[in-house]
Amino acid sequence: MTIMPASGIAMGYFGGKGLPFFVTTLPGAATPNGAIAKQSFSIHKTLGTYGKYLVPMHIGGALKHSVGGNAIWSRVNPFGRPMH
Repeated sequence: MTIMPASGIAMGYFGGKGLPFFVTTLPGAATPNGAIAKQSFSIHKTLGTYGKYLVPMHIGGALKHSVGGNAIWSRVNPFGRPMH
């Protein structure tokens, strides 16, 4: 969960185009480094491809266990009552 945004930030920063941030763009590196930007893009794209399949599988598994009678939502909700 941290590598995806980190690779996106590295891709924008070292690619020289900067980082889009809401209504502004934070400047990129003064001297772009294409090798780092290319590697960051490769990592970002690979993680995005895996995430496209793993996130729905994870949601499906959670729903399956919820329908099966397991009280998973009370365990994963940080604002729920404590499980003692």
